Amino acid sequence: MSVCLNDRPQLPVTSSGTLPAASSGASETGALVDRLRSRVKGDVRFDRLSRTLYATDASIYEITPAGVVMPKDVDDVVAVVCACGDAGTPVIARGAGTGLTGGAVGHGVQLDLSRYMNAIGPVDVEQRTVEVQPGVVLDELNAHLAQYELQFAPDVATASRATIGGMIANNSCGAHSIVYGRTVDHVHALTVVLADGEVVTFERAESATVDGRAGSIARHLAEIRDEHADEIERRFPKVLRSSGGYGLDRLGSRGQPIDVTKLICGSEGTLGIVVAATIGLISPPKHTGLAILHFESLLDALTATPAILKHEVAAVELVDHLIVNAARSNPALASRSGFISGRPAALLIVEFFDESEQTVAARIERLVRDKEATAKAYASSAILDLKEQSDVWNLRTCGLGLLMSKPGDAQPYAFVEDSAVDPLRLADYIERFGQILDREGVTAGYYAHASVGCIHVRPVLNLKKANDVEKMRRIAESISDLALEFGGAMTGEHGDGIVRSCWSEKMYGPQITRAFRQVKELFDPAGIMNPHKIVDPWPMTKHLRYGPDYQTRTIKTYFDYGEHGGPAGLAAMCSGVGQCRQRQTGVMCPSFVATNDEKHTTRARANALRVALSNRGLLDGLDDPQLAEVMDLCLSCKACKTECPTGVDMARLKAEYLAHRVLAHGASRRARLICDLPDHLARASRFPRVANIIARSRIVRAMMERRFELDRRIMPPKLATQTFRSWFRRHRKKATGQGTLHESRKPNGKVVYFVDTWTNYLTPQVGIAAVKLLEHAGYEVLCLGTRCCGRTAISQGMLGEAKQLAEFNVRRLVYLAARGVPIVGTEPSCILTFVDEYPDLLSTPTARLVASRVRTIETFLQNEMEKHPDRFTFERSAEPMLYHAHCHQKAILGSDGAINLLARIFGDGVSEIDSGCCGMAGSFGHELEHYDVAATIGEQRLFPAVRRRGAAHVATSGFSCRQQIEHHTGVKARHVVEYLAEALTDGDH
Repeated sequence: MSVCLNDRPQLPVTSSGTLPAASSGASETGALVDRLRSRVKGDVRFDRLSRTLYATDASIYEITPAGVVMPKDVDDVVAVVCACGDAGTPVIARGAGTGLTGGAVGHGVQLDLSRYMNAIGPVDVEQRTVEVQPGVVLDELNAHLAQYELQFAPDVATASRATIGGMIANNSCGAHSIVYGRTVDHVHALTVVLADGEVVTFERAESATVDGRAGSIARHLAEIRDEHADEIERRFPKVLRSSGGYGLDRLGSRGQPIDVTKLICGSEGTLGIVVAATIGLISPPKHTGLAILHFESLLDALTATPAILKHEVAAVELVDHLIVNAARSNPALASRSGFISGRPAALLIVEFFDESEQTVAARIERLVRDKEATAKAYASSAILDLKEQSDVWNLRTCGLGLLMSKPGDAQPYAFVEDSAVDPLRLADYIERFGQILDREGVTAGYYAHASVGCIHVRPVLNLKKANDVEKMRRIAESISDLALEFGGAMTGEHGDGIVRSCWSEKMYGPQITRAFRQVKELFDPAGIMNPHKIVDPWPMTKHLRYGPDYQTRTIKTYFDYGEHGGPAGLAAMCSGVGQCRQRQTGVMCPSFVATNDEKHTTRARANALRVALSNRGLLDGLDDPQLAEVMDLCLSCKACKTECPTGVDMARLKAEYLAHRVLAHGASRRARLICDLPDHLARASRFPRVANIIARSRIVRAMMERRFELDRRIMPPKLATQTFRSWFRRHRKKATGQGTLHESRKPNGKVVYFVDTWTNYLTPQVGIAAVKLLEHAGYEVLCLGTRCCGRTAISQGMLGEAKQLAEFNVRRLVYLAARGVPIVGTEPSCILTFVDEYPDLLSTPTARLVASRVRTIETFLQNEMEKHPDRFTFERSAEPMLYHAHCHQKAILGSDGAINLLARIFGDGVSEIDSGCCGMAGSFGHELEHYDVAATIGEQRLFPAVRRRGAAHVATSGFSCRQQIEHHTGVKARHVVEYLAEALTDGDH
């Protein structure tokens, strides 16, 4: 037990819960900060940046907190609660910040439980339980449990970043709740820090005779339940999904034992802060299969749902045409959407669990033959392959972000997205729902849990307009009426938060509202725990992130932002869903993976930029020094360009931000060095052996560290004794007898090989291999007098210089591009600069024409080998091969081309490392202040996979990737084309 000592003066709050602006209040705020810093082992942050980043979650709301604390243990949480209690300052607990209702934003101190309090205790396999801290991420927990063939059942769409504490707070469900139920059904015990700082553990079926605080609370809850028992029975919805208010309906009938955990689940941190949970586990299904049903109308799909449910399915998930269309235009999802036939208005994803694949297949077949269930489906398909099933679920879990991926102020917002009714009445309910939207002249996106009658409907509104804000309120009021009429719930699984607490009394009546207030006073008499949620709510239109008074600043930019309207518009595309917090898969976001700090997410950077470029918040313009802190660890990997469902391209935004800083303050010494590196390498290559000795000496490395802050621990790359261009001139002269261009006698004509800086000066063997393969394919290879692509300039914010290089290169290439000559390159970051940056940096038809002809060497060769399969034969190898894809390659093109090429040599022995970023990212891994972070990024997945590879070979196309892998693992990786050229067996060129 912990006891709070009232040894600090109380900090007053205003009637709205905000900290006072008077100087005396400021001094008391300082006293609170001093107390926290003296007693908390974790991070205490009251700076402008941290307060900005925690002002929002994934909802439509924004409230700047007084500060942020990231506790390391229970004692830290107690210290925060005690200090805030004495000061009268609210405490708002937060997990991943992916909530849609505003439940994790508020005045006072934000308590981020995700950074440090994420330990997993021993697994009790016999009892099928495990104790976890609240910051444990669901996917990471299930990855840990896989060795025991167990899992935590609720499977929310945000599983890659959702924390168990957040799931308890919202009583989360997931796609399979028809089988697994809700989080509350799997909680065995909760350890909670109460508002007075006492730490209490509540267990299942808590008896009113239990001693201490737990028993006292249980007895009082029994009194509240018994007092309102008849009204609880009458007013609480009898549907599968209902999480509004406090779960009094889960406390049983009069005389039954009280299980306090059932009330804390879904209480949104308003009663106490969960610091540990013992949760029940299940065995995963042995075999799964999907039936994908395609419908020409949304209502046809929902009408079919009751008949589908008769087949004892595990899930029935709806995906509408807006999500389907967005997926087909998303680079990361388009290639994984082959299961979609035609142009459906709606898909139903129907899943089956069973003991064998044959039984699953038979059950799917019975469903498809059921005319009642599928008569209105124009197409159906069965998916038994696990990878293909994963593609389907990936589309479904990205649904929220995909809906919000269209640029512009009008977006599909969450405010009536969580109502739930009996699935038997779902079609009628959604038809009436649609009529309400039609009357308001509003369209919407529809998706989610048809199986339990909880369709997430997101009306499209522009919340920067006063009439749309009022329209939002009217729609919510009408939907609350509709939900009551259908005996449904306004809140199915996402919580009440700010957006729905205001409708609580209407949904439950004054007597139950009084009971809710009694519960709140029992746990939190001073009202400091996440106030104004569930009890004493704000209006739903208060504290909006946007609103009629919201304005953005227009700044001069180098890039063309098209429909986004500028950096502010692109940054505002971040909806807050937090996919950039995922750590188990993908690339986004490498620095968060290394630090587990919200400050280093794509979401944080986008929020900071959005606020700095608006008339709201604590950051003021691109010159605000706090922006440098949030931008510092962005590696410009471009993963967010495709992995972020809304396509927030932070690499571009960072380049624009750096360009502004360079214009305003000039370039740093190191930035100038990196930008000019191609020129430095050109000069050094005249005397490569001498240059290598000098550059790699201890004295020079120490000098470079002092003068340019380049870490001496990593050797600079070694210059080749012969540049690629020198080799190519001799090769060309030998092959043609002359050094000038001529009409090609090759059967396939010409191909331009773009000579990047790194290949030319550092790894000419890569270019030599590429030429060998291209000539073998029947092409005359041209190496024009192009210059650096501008990647080093872009990375340092020298966009004016990058633009000049782009103009020069486009002029050199456009005449051949206009004749249809392909342009290929071996360095992904360089050749893809033509595709990703040039068109928007130059905004000219010629730049777009050149970009349309550009291919990576892997993509080009894969296409050639498909067209001419007999032209290429390779010596096969039985040895294993590991492949790591460069971040830019993954983001823009994907890695299939490289994998398919390597499979021609290594067959099934090829495997791609699900490795994220290597951490080098150009100069990032060389920089003194970033070296350790870069190493940590690589150590997350890539380096361990290479070390335990059991593979004789590791391939990656990125020069930086090869350098980083060799430096940190000692393994020498090679370019894909080196392996291909070496294994060619039918002719040498």
